Amino acid sequence: MKFTIAIEPDTGWGNVTVSGDIQADGLRELMTAAWNDSDYCNVDKTKFNLLNAKTSLYLTDLMELTQWMSENKRGRGAKTIAIIASNDLMFGVSRMFHALQGEYGYTVNVFRTENEANAWLSQQGRVSLFQEMKTGGALAAQ
Repeated sequence: MKFTIAIEPDTGWGNVTVSGDIQADGLRELMTAAWNDSDYCNVDKTKFNLLNAKTSLYLTDLMELTQWMSENKRGRGAKTIAIIASNDLMFGVSRMFHALQGEYGYTVNVFRTENEANAWLSQQGRVSLFQEMKTGGALAAQ
C-alpha cells in the first residue's frame, strides 16, 4: 500500500491518496503518519481517495481499526471525512467503515467521485439560514 498526504491550498482540506492493497497494518501506518504531520493534524476536513486501491479487509478488521483510532487519534486530524471509492468492493468496505464512525464523533460519508465528495465537504459545518434565524444569528457568530 502506498499513500500520500497533502493539504489542498485553496480549501485547507487534507487530501490523502491511497493506492495498492489496503491492509489494517498499512492503515495504522497511514493514520499515524497523518496525525504526526504538522499540517495535516490541524485540518478539520479531509478526502481519502481510494480510486486506485483494493482491499480484503473484513468487518472485524474495520471494528478493530476504529477502536484503535479512537484510542490513538487524540484530537489530531480531520473529524469530517469524505471517502472516494468507485470500485464496488472498496465502496462497500468504505460504507462499513462509515457505519462504525458515528459513535466515535467522526462525520464520514462515501462517494463515487471527487466532485461529489467536494460538494459534500463544502456543505459540512455550515449553519443553515433556518438555524441562524432560529437562534438570532448566535450560531453564525460562533
